[in-house]
Amino acid sequence: MNCDSSHSPSPFDPADYPALREMLPAYLHQDFADEYGSAEEAFQGFLLEAGGDEILQLREDWQRFRKALALRPWNETQAALRRLGSAWTPQNESELRRLDEILARTQA
Repeated sequence: MNCDSSHSPSPFDPADYPALREMLPAYLHQDFADEYGSAEEAFQGFLLEAGGDEILQLREDWQRFRKALALRPWNETQAALRRLGSAWTPQNESELRRLDEILARTQA
């Protein structure tokens, strides 16, 4: 029997996403809805305060995160966000796409 593990997804490791591990607990913490109103506003709050390098690092981490979890069950994406320190639990893919769009249009 051939056990080719190249088709199975690699385990999610929060250490692979240092910019997300720094940003998510700082902006999408348990009180983010009171402080920012929404995840989108919290994301934009970070981007307004961040320097160019921080934005580039966050964009890179976010894109890798999205790619790594693209084909996995939705609950794994939610769990991965929690493991990165986020208190935000998106309910569907469109909520993540809105963050994709915010990052795509932000100048670093």
